[in-house]
Amino acid sequence: MAERRKGRVGIKEVAAAAGVSITTVSNALSGKGRLSPATRESIAKVAADLGYRPNANARNLVSGNSGLLGIAVSASTESPFGLGDFDYFIQLLSAATGAAVAGGRALVVEAAAADGQAFHQVEVDGAILVDPVRDDPLLEQLDARGIPVVTTGRRVDASADSGNRYWVDNDHGAATEAVLNHMKASGARRIGLVSSPGVNSYTQDAAAAYRAWCASNGQEPLIALAEGPINEGAGYRAAARLLGSEDRPDAIYATLDQLALGVLLAARERSVDVPGDLLVAGCTDSRASAWANPPLTAVLLNPEEIGRAAVRVLIDLIEGRGPQFNPVLVPTGIRVRESTDRAAGPPTD
Repeated sequence: MAERRKGRVGIKEVAAAAGVSITTVSNALSGKGRLSPATRESIAKVAADLGYRPNANARNLVSGNSGLLGIAVSASTESPFGLGDFDYFIQLLSAATGAAVAGGRALVVEAAAADGQAFHQVEVDGAILVDPVRDDPLLEQLDARGIPVVTTGRRVDASADSGNRYWVDNDHGAATEAVLNHMKASGARRIGLVSSPGVNSYTQDAAAAYRAWCASNGQEPLIALAEGPINEGAGYRAAARLLGSEDRPDAIYATLDQLALGVLLAARERSVDVPGDLLVAGCTDSRASAWANPPLTAVLLNPEEIGRAAVRVLIDLIEGRGPQFNPVLVPTGIRVRESTDRAAGPPTD
């Protein structure tokens, strides 16, 4: 094993230890040049043994890149929230920031305007757009400027089926089916859906999966769309419509944690016991879901892995490599809590 040296190890030290030229080392570590796999592997091992780390600033200088990656949540009047509004976005952003730094880059957070005017004051090599909406103006601006883009959530604009679309997300159809089956196994017979408007892919996929599940289980769909800003109040108003109807559901699945919290408020106001009379579950877990009364069952979307995967795919695009997988689908799970656990009974003091 090559002897480690004190201080920062540069490409010259790697070349000397490997007994090759600096150009050969550069080609081996960058994947360029006509070198045998054995030579590349040998040089990579020497570099690792020496503790060599590529100089990101030098690499960006040579490539002409800024070393900056942009990230923003899609902004529209129909989907008016930003990166700081939900735990999901905060977790995604934190993981993406770490992945960018590990890749020798920095992440620039932009509060995207509804007119799509973002990343004009700073030069970014590529951008991540979270939850793009239908005919998203920011996507149109980025595409027109030739900036590589990765979305977390599938594009739903008119040109979404054209080539060179890269995205990372969960399988929201499968996640919806899983939570509906969980509620059925917990005793539900009429499950309603509270959802934000279908302006992005995950709400469209959840609604489609819900309708398909209803058709397979002999139930008429019971859907209430949240109106106005997507928050607890919107969830409360949508749930109130379902709970006030003659065919009142005995379970409600909400496509956001804040909508699910609103469902709990509507049930409490009408003296509907959760989970005794009504099961409630939400998509996206959060501290508020865990602290709710009763604690909310939630779909686990693993936003940290979505953030890391989006950065990896974007760096591959910037460096001219085709991503290994497209799309990247991150697994989901269900965190069962008291709101759907009738067997647990009421909490004890």
